[in-house]
Amino acid sequence: MVVTWRAGALPPPPGRGRRPLHLGHTERGPLHLGQTPSWRQHLQTRRRNGVAIMSYTIERLAEDLVLAGKRPNTVKCYCDNVRRFERWLGKPATEAGEAEVRAFLLHLRDRGLAPRTYTVYLASLCFLYRHTLGRPEVVDGLPRPKVRRTQVVVPTIGEVRAVLHCAPTPFSRAMLEAAYACGLRASEVCRLQAGDIDSRQGLVHVRQGKGGKDRVVMLGDRLLQRLREHWKLYRLPGPWLFPRRLPRRARTHGTIWMDEPVSRVWLGVQFRNARAEAGIRRRITLHGLRHAFATHLLEHGVDTAILRVLMGHVDIATTAHYASVRTNVLRTTPSPLDLLEPR
Repeated sequence: MVVTWRAGALPPPPGRGRRPLHLGHTERGPLHLGQTPSWRQHLQTRRRNGVAIMSYTIERLAEDLVLAGKRPNTVKCYCDNVRRFERWLGKPATEAGEAEVRAFLLHLRDRGLAPRTYTVYLASLCFLYRHTLGRPEVVDGLPRPKVRRTQVVVPTIGEVRAVLHCAPTPFSRAMLEAAYACGLRASEVCRLQAGDIDSRQGLVHVRQGKGGKDRVVMLGDRLLQRLREHWKLYRLPGPWLFPRRLPRRARTHGTIWMDEPVSRVWLGVQFRNARAEAGIRRRITLHGLRHAFATHLLEHGVDTAILRVLMGHVDIATTAHYASVRTNVLRTTPSPLDLLEPR
């Protein structure tokens, strides 16, 4: 991909266009300086006459985010937010000051943006001006809103059973069952590999979860059987348990599996189709299967400390939040009106 640099205060880095410098080897082969890394391939760019155009400010921001240890999804989200800010501004972010940043944030508020989405925009701009541009005074005076913790919608056992039964394909059903059986996030399900399944110990190794942390969860006999059937049915080459298929227009015959996992977006579409087929009207989400995992285990007497390890939470207060949605406890709590003796 050819990239041209838009005019801005930051000059392009030296050495562009030179012969790539060999840096060593990775799991996928030799690594060279100048080789396009995976996080940069996911950055969306504007195009002019078929040539990709990327602001050097955004390129530098992406590099700083990677150096800070941010996940690829975070890198893409922050860069997209800064790109929208520059599009609204009509000039590079390097030429903006506190007044322009305040005006943009007020514009987002006027649009009725969700509080959590607004907070992500604010975090993107704060990282840009504090670390990439070295101008912390632009964002230091901006107040950070308090985000209310909303009550999560937890699917019941019956709703989970109906969604799994109505999964469009055996492929998607195996993914949804893995998400519920192990309490996995969508990205964690998609990135499962055959080597992560320890059938002898009855464990699943979750690699590079939220915040880049690893953890271990239980496997379960039913999930192990489902994954074995899934592996044999689709004749997967490995290492991914849920790889992407090559589009039909790009293959001549049969199914060709790509060396990359399916996307979270695809899995979300499969879940919504299953929810619609099951006739569920409540607004349960794919992430709700993870909530159901935690809540249903609490209802069956699993200790909160053990659940914290299974969920991968740093603070046990995050895990304790699920105790507030234990419907079995709420149902059995007597009403004070019923305690009054009739006169």
